[in-house]
Amino acid sequence: MSKDQQDRLSYAILQHFQDLISSKAVSGDAAESMAVAVQCLTEALGVDVADASQSAKLKVDQPLQEIFDKAFPPRPTKKVATKDEEAKANGLKDEGNELMKQNKYEEAIEKYTEAIEVVPVATYYCNRAAAYSKLTQHDEAVKDAKDALSLDPGYSKAYARMGFAYLNMNKLPEAEDAYSNALRLDPSNQSYKDNLEAVKEKINAGPNVMSQAPPGGMPPMPGGFPNLGGMDFSQILNNPAFMNMAQQFMNDPNMQQAFTQMADQFMQGGGVGGNIGPNGIPENLDINAMMSNPALRSMAENFEAQNPEMMDQLRQQFRRPGDDNDAPNP
Repeated sequence: MSKDQQDRLSYAILQHFQDLISSKAVSGDAAESMAVAVQCLTEALGVDVADASQSAKLKVDQPLQEIFDKAFPPRPTKKVATKDEEAKANGLKDEGNELMKQNKYEEAIEKYTEAIEVVPVATYYCNRAAAYSKLTQHDEAVKDAKDALSLDPGYSKAYARMGFAYLNMNKLPEAEDAYSNALRLDPSNQSYKDNLEAVKEKINAGPNVMSQAPPGGMPPMPGGFPNLGGMDFSQILNNPAFMNMAQQFMNDPNMQQAFTQMADQFMQGGGVGGNIGPNGIPENLDINAMMSNPALRSMAENFEAQNPEMMDQLRQQFRRPGDDNDAPNP
């Protein structure tokens, strides 16, 4: 930080203290102590809010409190709602849920937001967090999960949403903490147990675990992993639950043969010099044929049981244009 920036920050802090005194937000002994603190800091920092020349040079456009509130919005608080408000908000939430089923995540977010504006409810924030994660906007998902917990500290699913988002951001200690809290609140939830254990294993494995091919595993694909319509395949392999199962299955000869088949089909389907479809998938890649292999199917079923949201994202990426028979008529 440059000296000029340091002085501007010091000025903003001193001005904030002076505003608290002037507005009588603090009074009595507290105000007197704060005034003394301002004098001491003025001398120590060489910044004086009463100096007109320094004010012209150092004063920022917004008060420090406004900057802070914008960067860290206040958490929602419970609202006493009328029956009509509750009914309206619940209806909007239901509309959002239906849009989620249709994979219309942006529209679902709009409906959940409308519901929150009527009545802030933990469930609505949690549902919106799920929609944000579908769009890989995991930072927004974390914010919504925290808002849900501010309204309902005992909401285990909100911690699970947070854990999923942190995991996809590769913030493993935060993911471990979130899943630990989810499991603390719902000790019998097997999904929370599995995800927490998988995160711990990834932490213990160290940062370079993903750069090492598992014993007996297939070699890296030429050109790296494909981008599946905006989803980096390496993100999937960074999922600890996926890698945990993969490492177990890779010791099975049938599984090794399945991965060889998958690599061969990718190469034949356009991985090298072939035609890539608009969703980033080789046009000739036969996913149904690949999944006819019992070992691959078993792995997929186990992965889906532990990671339904990630599996749903994979399904959407592998869906080709025109596969959706429910698309509206032009």
